[in-house]
Amino acid sequence: MNNQVTLATTLAGVLIVSVMSSVSTWAQDAPGHPSVSGADGPPDAPAFVYPRIREHGKVVRLPNAIEQPRTGSRICVDVTAGGPFEEVNPAIEKVARFVNIYAGAGRKPADVRITVVLHGDATLTALSTGAYAAKFKLDGNPNLPLFRALKEAGVEILVCGQAISHKGVSHDDISDTVGVAVSALTVNVNRQMDGYAFVPLH
Repeated sequence: MNNQVTLATTLAGVLIVSVMSSVSTWAQDAPGHPSVSGADGPPDAPAFVYPRIREHGKVVRLPNAIEQPRTGSRICVDVTAGGPFEEVNPAIEKVARFVNIYAGAGRKPADVRITVVLHGDATLTALSTGAYAAKFKLDGNPNLPLFRALKEAGVEILVCGQAISHKGVSHDDISDTVGVAVSALTVNVNRQMDGYAFVPLH
């Protein structure tokens, strides 16, 4: 009799554990359940988020960090770094991270004004879809969707007019998401006179 009771108790315990496991799995996979990058990794794995620019510039929320983003910040990002032509320029990806840092990596969102100026090896990222496709034998310019997202977030994107000419590119071939400045020097000097912090991505 005791053996039968023990067996029944054991089977009941197994059944309960099985049901609880199934419910937990269903809850994680249910539609609308938020998924966080890093959630399936080790317990201490960072949970990356995209507060403003989706799919680019992932950040970690650090509401208790000592230094926090300040509202009213101004940043002039000088981009000369190149990268594989078939991929998004890594420096532009970093600009997306800057936006996301101010949008939601700290204790609270902070307003920021960002100007990006492209020159050097980054000049050709400013080409239109057709011009980029023709030059690099690709379907289009992989940087343009991110440029559009950055502009929607309030980022000003400029390209050095001198660099365009030195690269043998027509100003008509520049994407309408990018403005043409007289020079990168002009942008960097003007923005610093306006109180922008200079951040080089070279």
